[in-house]
Amino acid sequence: MTVPLPLPDLQRPEGPRGHPLLGHLPQLRQDALGFLRHSRAAYGDVFPIRFGRQEVLVVADPAAAREVLVTKAASFRKGRGIQKMEPFLGTGLLAAEGEVWRGHRRLMQPSFHRSALEGMAGDIVASAEPMLRELARAAQSGAEVDVGSEMLRVALRAVATVLFGTALRDEDLAVVERELPPLLTSTANRIRSLVDWDLPTPARQREKASQQALDQLIHRIIRERRTAGAGGHDLLGMLIAARDEEGRGGLSDAELRDEAMTLFLAGHETTATLLTFLFLELSRHPEVRTRAAAEVQEMLEDRAPTAADMRRLPFLNACIQEALRLYPPAWLLPRQATQPVTVRGVPLAAGQGASVNVFLLHRNARFWPRPDAFLPERWLTGERVPDAFMPFGAGARMCIGNHLAIMEATLISALVLRGFTLDVPGGGPTGLVAGVTLKPGAPVWARVSPTA
Repeated sequence: MTVPLPLPDLQRPEGPRGHPLLGHLPQLRQDALGFLRHSRAAYGDVFPIRFGRQEVLVVADPAAAREVLVTKAASFRKGRGIQKMEPFLGTGLLAAEGEVWRGHRRLMQPSFHRSALEGMAGDIVASAEPMLRELARAAQSGAEVDVGSEMLRVALRAVATVLFGTALRDEDLAVVERELPPLLTSTANRIRSLVDWDLPTPARQREKASQQALDQLIHRIIRERRTAGAGGHDLLGMLIAARDEEGRGGLSDAELRDEAMTLFLAGHETTATLLTFLFLELSRHPEVRTRAAAEVQEMLEDRAPTAADMRRLPFLNACIQEALRLYPPAWLLPRQATQPVTVRGVPLAAGQGASVNVFLLHRNARFWPRPDAFLPERWLTGERVPDAFMPFGAGARMCIGNHLAIMEATLISALVLRGFTLDVPGGGPTGLVAGVTLKPGAPVWARVSPTA
């Protein structure tokens, strides 16, 4: 592999001094967000860092982010971390490039339109029932709950139900809950590694076994659906029926498998971390929580929420947007130049990285007054700078599931707020872990009480 050399000194902006061989890896592994925030304060919104000898341009400026993701997107591909996920994701939308990506995106886009997804709101509400029962048991017994674990389970059930509908049996869901987490952990470890050795270690063998189990499950459901000749209102049915503008094409079984894996990866952990941070901040700001819960109670009373209710819950939506601003699950959007290109006048060689840092962008004091404060009210009034908020990316490669993620978060949080209050003793963990997604630095434990 050819490693792009650093830019000549006269051409590149200043950045933090790093180790001659390791670059900034020690600082990034010790405290990535702290190091990056300090560097941004010292060197501005566009600065270089090094992973060993590989130089990457960190981008925390809206105009520069727009260049990378929109106006000059044709000069970039997904970063090396995403490329390392191809054995797991195949040609799914997250990892695919070029004509493969364009063809799949055109076929899939109608299935992810807001009007198509809103018909699945009832399935999402139903998938939350086990979580609500667990919260009721905890409220009665006085036991604390691990908010992150509960949100991970409900988000996984929701995306599995939306994807496969009634085709997913209880034993199938147990397979997904058992096999997907270790597969995601091993994939995250591969992304962080500087080497790409595929050694037959116990961890690697476990990863392959988990992937095989999920592959068998997904292919069985696809085969059953094809044999039955039925579509269905779930995403799998829509994707099987998808055709291009001329009525041609359609996804093969292997392509359907890859998109299902991508949806599992992108569609549950991101929603789960968003919900975890939302309830953490609501616990830290009880007056905000009271207002959000009152809005939900007034709107829903005793009935289940629907997709139409999402537009009638402006303050809850503002809370969700503010949680996304402070804690974007996809906190980093890595890209790799495929040809010489400039970003805000900084030249990049082919093969060099440019990383849009969504976390730094969302906390840039030039665009966000009191950037570290949880202030949902900012979403109810005032204007915002374009491209200063991009939790789902921007441009043609914006996350196709953004409407689904917001719908899941709104419906699930409304159900919880209507019935329960989650209090995190001591304000919860203050640190953050910046891995593949952004997570709390420690488990978020909460006491549960019925909503008064």
